[in-house]
Parts: sequence; structure tokens; C-alpha cells
Amino acid sequence: MRATNTVPARCDTDADADTRLLRLVFVPFLSRSHFGPIAAMAAEADACRRGGRTAATIVTTRHFAAMVPASVLVHMAQFGFPGGHDDFSLLPSEVSAAAFFAAAEDALAPTLAGVVRGLLREGGSTTTVAVVSDAVLHWAPRVARECGVPHVTFHTIGAFAATAMVAIHGYLHLREAMPDPFGVDEGFPLPVKLRGVHVNEEALAHLPLFRAAEAESFAVVFNSFAALEADFAEYYRSLDRSPKVFLIGPAHAVPKLNNSTVADDVDRDPILQWLDGQPAGSVLYACFGSTCGMGTSQLRELAVGLRASGRPFLWVIPTTAAEVTEQEERASSHGMVVAGRWAPQADILAHRAVGGFLSHCGWNSTLDAVSVGVPLATWPLRAEQFLNEVFLVDVLRVGVRVREAAGNTAMEAVVPAEAVARAVGRLMGDDDDAATRRVRVDELGIAARAAVADGGSSCGDWAELINQLKALQLTSSRDRRTDAATRD
Repeated sequence: MRATNTVPARCDTDADADTRLLRLVFVPFLSRSHFGPIAAMAAEADACRRGGRTAATIVTTRHFAAMVPASVLVHMAQFGFPGGHDDFSLLPSEVSAAAFFAAAEDALAPTLAGVVRGLLREGGSTTTVAVVSDAVLHWAPRVARECGVPHVTFHTIGAFAATAMVAIHGYLHLREAMPDPFGVDEGFPLPVKLRGVHVNEEALAHLPLFRAAEAESFAVVFNSFAALEADFAEYYRSLDRSPKVFLIGPAHAVPKLNNSTVADDVDRDPILQWLDGQPAGSVLYACFGSTCGMGTSQLRELAVGLRASGRPFLWVIPTTAAEVTEQEERASSHGMVVAGRWAPQADILAHRAVGGFLSHCGWNSTLDAVSVGVPLATWPLRAEQFLNEVFLVDVLRVGVRVREAAGNTAMEAVVPAEAVARAVGRLMGDDDDAATRRVRVDELGIAARAAVADGGSSCGDWAELINQLKALQLTSSRDRRTDAATRD
């Protein structure tokens, strides 16, 4: 695939660049799934640098401050949403999402402005400051501009989903007349067929607002890597008003664990201890994100389907509801069920015993699996997850659909246990199709780890972004000095 940016040996030629401190101020959205990738990027802010120094600061609330890596400086904004809701991903359906977004802006925007101006005063002429914020924080580029610093948009979705959403948005006025499936044309990197369910109003509702804000950014960053999405990143860059695009992920690629276990480590998570006792590649890991989003009937069918698959499974459910306890008892003889607590997903997927992942296709989970070479059974629930399913199944060909939907109504129906067991059987089977999927995803895992290694594509993009931000500020400083000399 093509490289996203042409990377020169050095972006700047000024000797001052090597001594300047680049202060990156990160602003994640107040949602666990959005917070994690940006926090990881902040923690690794200088891991791939080439010359000069970098330092990271995160602007967030007290609730999320506890999740910030210890090496990163935190500035907390005062945030008090009615009902005590701190995390958008856990917001009840009856609570206004728009009100939460507005409250987040009221809390984060002035704090961001104060932090940036304080860093500029503190650092003087030897410090460069730039803001890196979540793409949904459409007000952040304006705050950066008012403070006189560059802004970088960070996407918590992949480049394929982002480009597909832009392409689909142009079809919305024709939706009633669109065939199902329909093709995405007009220069899209690959011929892709999408169904009506992929035109998700929730994901597209505010796209024009986010795109307009993004146009004010110096650059766009995706938590992805060239071997996975370079063509789609290049297409995104070519779209009207799009700034430079960099692929800097995956933020923390994890190597496959070897066959040894750590039986004498009393601190080792019981989940990993259970996996240590399973044959290599035998276990299906099932998890649908921090909110799950399934009703009681669907959870029951899922439990029956997992048991009927005949494969050992590890099922992580982020709730302690009574119906889950019932399913835990019914499924416990066939696998391990973990309910209502955090599970080390990256370590689980990297374990030699895990051979497949039943997933909601969130981008974080998608990257976690692909980065360690684990194929997926796809079961999207909302937003751009349906597009991630298309990417995994039809483009990368490393996934198997759990359900085939002809329209939106089919997405609301309970998926029967038989469909779950059938998908698991296809994913974990020994036939040629399953073997081919495993080879493909293994190759992507190798490429992911190479991307973040020294000299890899993501390291190169990250170093180039840092150099360009420094060069941008150096150019502005020269211009200011020239203007002052001319006035004198």
C-alpha cells in the first residue's frame, strides 16, 4: 500500500529545533472508549521521536484523571453533570447526549485555553505548544486558534470508517431510492458494497460539523498503521478541506505470548491463569465493549450459542445484572464467564490460547485483535461498528459475520443461538477458509508490530508530525522577528 505522507529526512533545518520542547496538550472526549487511545498516545508521546524533546499534558475531568498514565501531567477541569454521570459511554438512554456534549465543552474549553496560555508563558521562546483533541470535540480547533497554537485532530475510528462515512453522507438525500446493497464509488480505494444498515444516522448526524472543525486543524491522526489503512488514509487526505493525515498506531501493539506460563505469579489475573491451562488457539474470546448493549433475551441466546459451539470460551460481560449471573451458572462448565469487572483485553487477545474474538467491532477492539493476529466473528451494535464489520469481512477478509441482515429491522431481531454457534464454528474451524483467515490476520499482526518498532511506518509518521509542528512554530517565530525588525 502507498505511504500516507512523504517523509523527508528532517522536516526542519533550523538548529533551534533540536533544543525546543514540544508540549502536546491532549484533550480526550469524556468516554472510556475514546479516552484510552488518546491517553496511550500521550504516554508514548516521545517514543518514536527523531531529535528534540516532547512532553505530554492531558486536560480531563477528575473521573478520568485516575486513568491517565503516571508519566503524563494532568490538568483537571471541573465537571458536574446532572445525575452524577461522568462517562458518556455509560449515559442512560433517557439522558440527553446533546446536554452532555455541551457540559463537556463548558468544562473543558476554558481549562484547555488556560493550560495552553500557561505553557506558552512558562516556556517562552524555547517551547512549542500544540493541541491534540478528539475529533468529536469540534470546538477544540477554535480554542487552539484563539491561543495561537496549531491543532491536531485525533480520530478514534479507523480511516476506512471515516472515509466511508464521508462517502455515504453524500448519498443520504437519495436514501429512499438507493438499492440494497449499494456501491461506494467516486474514487473510493476499493470497490465496496454497503447495505442500508451501514447508513447509520447516529454516526452521520453531526458529520458536517466535525468536518468543518477538522478543516481548521493542521493535521489529522488515526490510531492505525500503513499496512492496514494507507490507501484509505490517502483517500481521506485527498478529500476537500482535509489537512495532512498521519497513521501513528497501534498505540500499544502486543507480541504473542510464548508457550510458557507464569504459574508462580500470585498477582497474575485469574483470567490469564485459566487461559494458561487451555490448548493453543482453542479459546473463543467474547466481549462487546464496556456497555455490551444487549437485552436479556439476546444474552440468553448468546450463552446457549457459545455452549453449543463446542469450543472453550472466555465471555466478558460488563454488568452484574441478575440475568448474567444465571448465564454464568449455565455456561461455567463450558468456559469462563467474567461479569462486572475490568478484564485485561490486550493480554487476553495476545495469549497463545486465544484463537478467535467474538466482537462488537469497536475500533479499539478491532485493533487489539488485528495487532496480535486474532481473527474475528463480527457482531456490530451501533454507530461506525457496522462499517468496521465491512472492513474486517469484505476488505481485510479476516472476519466472519454472525448475522446477515437485509435491512434495519433485521438488526433489531434477536440473533438465535444457532447463528452464534455456526459463526463460531466457521471462525475456529480447520477448513481452508478458516486457515486462510488466520494467515491473513497473522500477517497483519506482524505488520502492526513492525509499524511501531524503530524505523516503522507509524514511528516515521509520528516523528514527521512532531518535526512539522516544530517547523510550523519556528516559521511563525521567524515571521514575528522579521516583522519586528521591519518596524524598527
